[in-house]
Amino acid sequence: MLVLGLLIVHASPALLGQSGDSGTITGQLVDAQTGDPLIGANVLIDGTLLGASTDLDGLFVVTGVPAGTYTIVVDYVGYAQTRIEAVEVKAGESARLSLAMAPEAIQGDVVVVEARLLENTDASLLKKRQKAAAVSDAISAEEISRSGSSDAADAMSRVTGASVVGGKYVYVRGLGDRYSNTQLNGAELPSADPDKKAVQMDLFPSNLLDNIVTQKTFTPDQPGNFSGGIVNIGTKSFPDGFTLKFSTTSSYNTRSTFSDNILTYPGGDLDWLGMDDGTRDIPDLLADPDITIPNVGEARNNAALAQELDAFSKAFNPVMAPTTRSGPVNQSYAFSVGNNISLFGRPLGYIGSISYSRKFDAYEDGEVGGWQLTGRVSETDSLKDNYRFSDRQGSEEVSWGGLATLAYKPHPGHEISLNYMHSQSGESKSRYLNGILLRDLSPSDTFETRVLGYTERNIRSFQLKGEHHLEDFLNMNIDWMGSLASSTQEEPDLRFFTDDYRRLRRNGLDTLLYTIRSSIYPEPTRYFRDLSEDSRSFNLKAAVPFKQWSGESSKLIFGGAYNTKDRTHRERRFTYLNLNTKAYAGDPAAYFAPENTGIIDTTNGRYTFGNHITDASEARDNYDGEEKVSAGFAMVELPLFRRLKLVTGARFEATRMDIISGDSTLAPGQLSNDDWLPSANLVYQLGQNMNLRAAYGKTLARPLFREKAPGYASFDFVGGFTFIGNGDLKRTLIDNYDLRWEWFSRPGEILALSGFHKRFQNPIERVLLHDNGEIQYQNVAEGTVSGLELEARKRLDVIHSLLGNFQIGGNLSVVRSEVNISEDELERIRYYHPEAKDTRELQGQSPYIVNLELAYDNYKTGTSAGIFYNVFGERLSEVSLGGTPNVFEQPRPELNLTLSQRVLPGLNAKFAAKNLLDSSVRKTHEFKGTEYVFRSYQTGRVYSLGLSYSVD
Repeated sequence: MLVLGLLIVHASPALLGQSGDSGTITGQLVDAQTGDPLIGANVLIDGTLLGASTDLDGLFVVTGVPAGTYTIVVDYVGYAQTRIEAVEVKAGESARLSLAMAPEAIQGDVVVVEARLLENTDASLLKKRQKAAAVSDAISAEEISRSGSSDAADAMSRVTGASVVGGKYVYVRGLGDRYSNTQLNGAELPSADPDKKAVQMDLFPSNLLDNIVTQKTFTPDQPGNFSGGIVNIGTKSFPDGFTLKFSTTSSYNTRSTFSDNILTYPGGDLDWLGMDDGTRDIPDLLADPDITIPNVGEARNNAALAQELDAFSKAFNPVMAPTTRSGPVNQSYAFSVGNNISLFGRPLGYIGSISYSRKFDAYEDGEVGGWQLTGRVSETDSLKDNYRFSDRQGSEEVSWGGLATLAYKPHPGHEISLNYMHSQSGESKSRYLNGILLRDLSPSDTFETRVLGYTERNIRSFQLKGEHHLEDFLNMNIDWMGSLASSTQEEPDLRFFTDDYRRLRRNGLDTLLYTIRSSIYPEPTRYFRDLSEDSRSFNLKAAVPFKQWSGESSKLIFGGAYNTKDRTHRERRFTYLNLNTKAYAGDPAAYFAPENTGIIDTTNGRYTFGNHITDASEARDNYDGEEKVSAGFAMVELPLFRRLKLVTGARFEATRMDIISGDSTLAPGQLSNDDWLPSANLVYQLGQNMNLRAAYGKTLARPLFREKAPGYASFDFVGGFTFIGNGDLKRTLIDNYDLRWEWFSRPGEILALSGFHKRFQNPIERVLLHDNGEIQYQNVAEGTVSGLELEARKRLDVIHSLLGNFQIGGNLSVVRSEVNISEDELERIRYYHPEAKDTRELQGQSPYIVNLELAYDNYKTGTSAGIFYNVFGERLSEVSLGGTPNVFEQPRPELNLTLSQRVLPGLNAKFAAKNLLDSSVRKTHEFKGTEYVFRSYQTGRVYSLGLSYSVD
């Protein structure tokens, strides 16, 4: 019995390449109970000889259909014949059907339905979720567009239980990036961040996305290294016919656009492409990492060494301080083209897409503060003021991405596809901090620091996959995929220039005395870091259908996977020492002037040096890492009786990890584990559109390369911490329990309530080793996370028919986490705070997340609009030293508005207003009822106007 018939009519006759008096019928056929595609079904146009068979995805295409109204007849063995009446085919256009068939109940039954317009893709994703074996959440391309999301990170902030930290990193169910797994079309992606496992989601422009599905419970056919969720980014698939789309958007930021005070610095000729052209590279003279820089003592009396040190010191770009510029209008563009054509009589589909954006951000009224508890809590009323700075920052970010997909169906039931994606981002940042450093300087001294940085990131992915239906061999489906992916993050020439000044009165005149105090803060420094990670994977999955004891459709699924990752991490650091620098009046350009740099005097045959370079790099800051994971799995989808289905099985993963330090005296960091990961998911069908789910799964979390790199030590210039590698780290094992009730009342609607609990054995947590700011990741005893999730989406025609185009939706997550504090750290905390708890929250975990939306969509007039609200609860941002209260990021409510209007057929105008509340990004300590600012700034409201043109 047919559940749904949906129809979309689009396209241009000329571009579709059809004759002027005929059209096309396309669609997909699935099992109404399982959601699986039905392969090899006959789709015929009643009264004609026209027809087609469905492929392994249940897809079919009937071409050359004369314009008119038809009845479609669908036949499939074991299912009742289906007739779809009143299907209208227009000349040069494509009618699209989406059909679900139920197994035959009474021999000879015929089900008759009428096709209707397909109005949104949210409904199809909800249907997929309803039939899925695991608990999952998803966001469709339609929702991404409607909400005005610019990239995958922006879109993920609207998914139930997900929060986005730092504009890039997705935390699912309150768990940090360590406990999430990011995939592209089902293949795991490498990370381009040296400090995190998570893939930076802002690298994926929204126009490349078809959907993002987050699987929250474990099934054995998925990798076991997650607990929060597997985030699978689905890119655009090839269309049924010709499609062409172009869009352009201009946006205005209230804090940066047309401002004349955006901090910046000169870059390279290719900055507009998001890549450095070599301008910021280490100078050729110093490119060899084994080169030795003479010290001043050696060079003072040696002409050759003196000339060499002089050349090295003058080889770098002398710019060490930002300038200002005006901020132009932000711009973005997107273009895609695709088609489905015939090759050797079989369908060949392709799609190509490219996007480009350039945006400027700035703030001038930021605050940075450093606070410390210096006495016992019972004896102290306030935190000590270590430093307070005003903060200015300007940035320019260029992002572009390209996607190419090619798919060929050489035979019914077989498909081979290629997918290539490249994403590139380059961000230039300039920052100026100015204020008082009471910890080390007197109140009459003013501290200032300038930071110039550039970060270039990219991800490249190449995938080859096949899907095969072997009707004559157990009716088996085989899916396989090979993937090559690489990611890089380069930070060339990150520059720091710090000094302080004091106002003096000499000879009746005010003057400023500038000083660089290397005993208090670092000398001028240049820092270079290159990271690259390559991954190779192969996955094979076979599914064999069978009938269980009562004749219910069941499925045995088994397969294997092999994945390798190779990481190379290189750091170099150069510091300027100064012995005889002349007065520079606080101007870094004067400080690095030729007369102050390198050899500044040769009197008496001795070489006197001003600013001169020294190599402060350490071999242990470099490492090479390799991780190999071999896996095999088996699972069964088995109806225990008509309404209750069990999905159970196990996965075996063998992990081998080796990290080799650049310091050959250090032993490698190694990890060797063989893990069995069982899983069980129960799905009870309470009604036709209502499920009750229960799940258990054992998963794991592995240490990152950087965390396990032996002897690795990296100083965080901004945070003031030194990160120390720990070669003894173990992997974490996690027990996951889930319960969900879900009701899909009508297509496109949902009401769902979920509960979950997770127990961690040997969780990896950031531990403060000493009060001197050294940090290391260590295994602590245990941790737990528990939470509730509520999701709802409802059309408002239930209130009144006039509200039929309105939809209201939202989701709420409430999460509580607890993890042990290490004994050594707890001892230091209790020196100041004897009653301190022995646990704390997981870093980055929000106690609540709220998303609300009100949307309007009028298909006839081409008008759509939406209001979107998001807020997260106070979350742990930084763990503080000793008894000083930890830093928490405060709630930041966000309100967005979008409006889209069809102007002409295929031409749409779109207006969006984002961050209307312009709430501060605010991180604070709290002590005895008083809030102390750690960092605060505002990003500005953004108003955009765009035009898009499409031919479908």
